[in-house]
Parts: sequence; C-alpha cells; structure tokens
Amino acid sequence: MNVYKSTGHARVPAILTALFLLAACGQQEQSSATSETEDSALPDRVPVTTVSDEARVLYGAGLALADNLHFLEANETFAKAVEIDPGFAMGFLRLAQSSQSATAFFRAVGLAEDNAKNGTEGEQLYILALIAGAENDQDMQLEYLVSLMGMYPRDARTHMQLANYFTGQQNFSDAVKHYGHATAINPEFAAAYNALGYAHRNHGDLADARQAFSRYVELIPGEANPYDSYAELLLEMGEYDESIENYRKAIEIDPNFVSAYAGITIGQSLKGNAEAAQTAAAEMLAAARNSGQKQAAWFRSVTSHLFAGDLAAALEVSEQRLVAAEADDNHVTMGVIREYMGDMVAVSGEGGKALELYASALEHRRQSNLNDANKAQAERTYLFKAAIAAMVDGDNETMASRAAEYSAAAEVHGTAAERLRIHELSGYLAAVKGDFTASAAALEQANQLDPIVLYWSAVANSGIGNTDKAKDLASRAAYRNTLSPNLPFFRIQAIQLLEELEAD
Repeated sequence: MNVYKSTGHARVPAILTALFLLAACGQQEQSSATSETEDSALPDRVPVTTVSDEARVLYGAGLALADNLHFLEANETFAKAVEIDPGFAMGFLRLAQSSQSATAFFRAVGLAEDNAKNGTEGEQLYILALIAGAENDQDMQLEYLVSLMGMYPRDARTHMQLANYFTGQQNFSDAVKHYGHATAINPEFAAAYNALGYAHRNHGDLADARQAFSRYVELIPGEANPYDSYAELLLEMGEYDESIENYRKAIEIDPNFVSAYAGITIGQSLKGNAEAAQTAAAEMLAAARNSGQKQAAWFRSVTSHLFAGDLAAALEVSEQRLVAAEADDNHVTMGVIREYMGDMVAVSGEGGKALELYASALEHRRQSNLNDANKAQAERTYLFKAAIAAMVDGDNETMASRAAEYSAAAEVHGTAAERLRIHELSGYLAAVKGDFTASAAALEQANQLDPIVLYWSAVANSGIGNTDKAKDLASRAAYRNTLSPNLPFFRIQAIQLLEELEAD
C-alpha cells in the first residue's frame, strides 16, 4: 500500500519561511514556568537600556508596528534606533525578530550577542533565549525564558514570549495560560488578544478564539491585522464568504497587507473558485514590496493550482519562483522551493524524481548562510524526505532504513516538531505493512495540525472500524488548518472518505 500517493494532487510541507522564529519547539513537560508570586519588590517590566532617548522612542514605535504586523516598517524603525545607539542590545534583538531574511536575522542576532553586556540581566536573558532559539537549542531557550519569567512575572511581554515558545511546541494549553496572563496584566494589549485567539483556535476552542479576535478588533479597529486574523478563524469555521469580506476590510485599511490577499486565495479555493483564487494571488503579487513577499504571492498561486488539482501549473509557477530566488542568490529560498517541488512529485508517485529534488534542496541549504544548527537540521530533514521517497517507490526496506536513521538523529538532536515526525514515519511504515492499529496509534502522536497526518489517521482508524473517530479526523483534514500548505493535497480524498463513512 502506498500511503503517500495521491493521483493529481501534491503534498507541500510546512514551508521554511520562518527559519528564525523564536517560538521554537521544546519539552512540553516543563510547562509550569511562571512564578505566581505577588512580591511587590519584583519589578513590573524588563528594562530597556539605551544611551539615547531618541533610540528609546524609536524602539517603542518599532514595537507598536511589529505588534500590528507591520514588519517592514518595524524593521526600518529598529534599524534607525540601533544606528543612533550602536550599543543598543534590545534594539538588535528586535531588529532580528523583524528581519526579512536569514542573512539579516543572523547578522542582527550576532550584534545583539555582542552588545548584550550593555543590558541588564533581564535583557541578557532575552538575548540568550534568542540565541538558543537560533541554534535550535530549545531546552536552553526554555531555561532562559523560565528564569526571565521568574524575575518579571508581571511583565506582559515576557508572558507573551513564553507563550510564543509554547505555541511553537504545540503546547496550546500553556500558551493560552500565558497569553491570558498578558491580557490580564494589560487589558489593552491588543497583540496578546491576537495571539490568544490563535492559541484557542489551534486548541480547537473556536468559540473562545472568536471572543479573543473580536476583542482584538475592538481595541484597534483602524488596523488591518485584526480583520485578517478574524477572517482566518472564519475560514476554519467554513464561513468563506464572511471570511473573504473581512480580508477585504483589511485590504481597504492597508492595500499592502499581503497576508489578506493570501487568505482570499484560500477562501476562493475552498469555495471552488479557481479563477478568483488566481486573481487574488495576482493582486498579492502586485502589492508585494520585496522579494520575500513576491515569493509568498507565487506560493499562493501554487497552492491555488493545487487546490484545483493542476499539478503541472503548480510546478510551472514553482520554476518561476526558483528563477527569481536564483537571481537573488538566495539559497535558503531555493532550498525551500526544491523541497516543495519534491513533495509535489512524490505525491504524484515519482519517488526517484522527488529524491533528486530533495538532494538539491539539501545542497542549497548547505551553500546558504544558515548557521550550523540549521544546516544540521536540513540534513535531518533530507533523511525524513528520503524515507518518504522510498515509500513512494514501494521500497519498504530502504524506507525503514532511512526512517531508522532519521529517528536516531531526531531523537538526540531534533526539535519537538522533528520528534513528531518520528511518529509520522512509524505510522506510514505500519500502514504499508497493513497494520492499521499500529498506524493509528503512531499517527495519533504525530503533528495533529498537519492535514496529511490527519487524513492518514482517518484512513487507519477507518481500517480498524473506529468510524466516529475516522469521521472527525477526515473532517479536520478537509476543513481545518486552512493556512497549512499541506491542506490541498489530500483534501479531495478526505472529503470522499468522509462522505463514504457518513453513508455507511
């Protein structure tokens, strides 16, 4: 049984556009990190140390811009702040967090580290957590954040930082807890309500998510992102027309708010309007202001083609993306595109061709300016993908060998997200052997936000007679996680499976 092939459709993995996200994965068992002390001697906020009042004002302005997802403008503002005060450690930290490329990110991380001595202990802990995240050392990242939280239990942004960490490891219960602390400390903290809404949504609490996003809109109705976030929730709830309407509200406020165009492409695709989805992708491209945003627009064109079942068109646009990335000498993006193309052809049944593309992706990452930790992660990703390619070709022995090699590496060095992939491969290995009981058990421990995992979990549960559970999983595979690049590839099959299960 080839559990990975889907005729006419392609699997796209989580795209690596956020190599420098600080909300990295970690150990979920270390979840109770916050001190609940009421000691009035403890300071309320992590200080921000700078020798320039002007730099401090710019720093505050940059935070406000970043809170509202104006990352280009925020990055420019932080750049001005550190130009005025070249020793401004927290300025460099925020410059890193708002960077638009891996090169800029790692440069800013290095400057934050070089100037950390100019800050207080709290600022140094922020920077150490940043460095640990950049090095994929989630255990140390959590340790630094726990120490920071113990020092500043009444700092709303510190709660946000820790909640972001838990979000990255899919520990949404603790994420909700700390976002809730942030909103309790500062009921006007709009960005915290936005993050809280996403945490509730990912946890499956759509009613609570709606409440959080509604409060977000109330607090800053003149900003684009609240409408964009609320529109995304509406996509999850299947309210496509109202979702597109809210995305359009965001664009009316800010015509350059590219993520709203991306949402419209998905909404139109879910409605079956392929032409309208491509029109929205073209609008997104016209609104793009840098190469990264252009790549994002082309990517949404690709996914729209995939929703429509047009693999050839998706590959053609991917080639255009590759040409643009090559012109920018951007090996990170070239690696992302090659891997993405590999997934598409893998699902179409061409394991050998997929393996060639995965190897090309790895080579681009080796040539890139990623740090050693991220390059090591790329090596592990290649092992995972190579196992998938072998499965597609029906070479179960090679698949098992590569899966074992990946699992050994990920168990020791991998992030929590990588360790979830160990279970994913185990689930596929069991499925190709026809052992759906073992497959269902393994996939239940894999990434529950991945539509591919959800679909094959539904298949496995259906195979062992767990009809109600299979229905729920198939429904989630078809209609939830709407921004996931994996959604288009088994959606038709998930809908068909759901219909068959409901007909029985």
